[in-house]
Amino acid sequence: MTRYIGSELLNEHSHIIREGIKREQEKLLAPNKRKSDTSLRRFTVREASEHLKLNYNTLRHHLKNIVGMPAGVMEPGNRRTFSAEEMHEIQDKLFELGKITLNQYPKKSEGDETTVIAIYNLKGGVSKTSLTANLASAMALRGSRVLIVDLDPQASISDLFDITPDLDGFPSIYDVLKHDDPVPMSDAISGTYFPNIDVVGGSLNMTEFEFEISASYMSGQERSTPWHRKISSALRLVEEHYDVILFDTPPHLSFAVIAAVFASNAMLIPVSAGMLDIVSLEKFLDLGSSTLEVVEQHEPDKRYNFIKYVLTKYSPHDASELQISSFLRSQLGPNMLRTDFIKSTAITDAGITMQPVLEVGPAKLNRKTYERIYECIRGIADEIEEEMMKSWGRKPVSESE
Repeated sequence: MTRYIGSELLNEHSHIIREGIKREQEKLLAPNKRKSDTSLRRFTVREASEHLKLNYNTLRHHLKNIVGMPAGVMEPGNRRTFSAEEMHEIQDKLFELGKITLNQYPKKSEGDETTVIAIYNLKGGVSKTSLTANLASAMALRGSRVLIVDLDPQASISDLFDITPDLDGFPSIYDVLKHDDPVPMSDAISGTYFPNIDVVGGSLNMTEFEFEISASYMSGQERSTPWHRKISSALRLVEEHYDVILFDTPPHLSFAVIAAVFASNAMLIPVSAGMLDIVSLEKFLDLGSSTLEVVEQHEPDKRYNFIKYVLTKYSPHDASELQISSFLRSQLGPNMLRTDFIKSTAITDAGITMQPVLEVGPAKLNRKTYERIYECIRGIADEIEEEMMKSWGRKPVSESE
C-alpha cells in the first residue's frame, strides 16, 4: 500500500490546479494575458439611464440638448453606447447644471461620513463574496466611489477584480495590519479595470495576522493602537476618498473580522434560505452580540447607522424556501431587505469567467435570466443607497421622481 507525504501531495495538486486555471483563463482572455488588460464593457443609453436612476427620455433629451455631453460610440444596429467613465461624466455635468439634485447624487458632500459596511456572517456558502462583488459593481456604476477591503485569506473577491498581491508582489491587507513595520493603507490600495472600484487585496498571510495579535496580546507587547482599532485607524487616512467601503469577511470569527465590524458603521448580513442556515444565524448573532459587548465596554459610544439582513441563494418558486422567507420577514420585519439575492444561473455563468453579473451584460447570458438577477442587484443597491442617503441627511428619490 502506498503511503503519501501529505505536504508534497497537496503541493503537487495545488500546482496542477493553478496551472490548469491559468491555461483556461488564457483561453478565455486571449489575446490578452490578464482580465485587467481589457476595459469594462460599454453600456446602452437605457442601461445608463437605469444605472444613473434617470428617466430614459429625460436622459436622451439631455444628451441631445446639453452642449459638451459625452457623445458615446455608435454601435452596429444604430445603438449608442457609453463607457462607465462617460456615464459618470454625464452624471457630474447634470449635477453641476442643477439637472439632478443632491438627493439623486450618490456621492458624499463635505462633512458627510463614508458608509463603511461589514458584509458579515460566520457561516460559509451564504454568497458573501458574490453579494459584495455585485453590490460594489452596481454602486460603482451609479456613481459612488467604492473601496473593497478583502479580509478573507482565500482572496476570492481580489481574484475577481484581478488583484493578486501575493503573486504580483505588492502590499495586501496583511501588510497594513501586521505587527511589525505595517504599511499605510494607501500603499495597499489597487485601482481596477472597473471604474470607481478600488481594492485592498486579500492574502493567505492573513492567517499569520491572527497569530501575531494573539502573541503580542499575551506577551503584553500590544502597540499603542488596540487590535480592535487597527482597521479603523488604517482607514482614517483614505476613507475621505470613498463614498462606500465594503469589507468582504471570511466565514469565521477572527481578530480581523471583529476589527472590521468595529471599523464599520453598518452591517449587511447575508442569510441562505434554509432552516439550518436560520439555526446557524441565531448562534452567530448570539456570538456576535457577546463579542461586540466586550468591545463596547472599551468603546461605549460605538453606534451603527443600520444593520440589515438579505436572503441569498433564494428560489421564490421553492415552497420550503418561500416558507423560510416568510418566517424571517415575520421575525425581523423591516430589518430584512425588501429585495432578495435570488439563486441564479447567471451568477454561476458569470463566475466561470470570473466576473460580476453587471460586467458580463445581457448579450452573453440568457436575457430573461439576466433581467431577473439584474433587478435583484439593482433593488439591493437601491436599499443600501437609501440608507447611505439617510446617513447624509438626504431623502433618496426614485428614477420616476
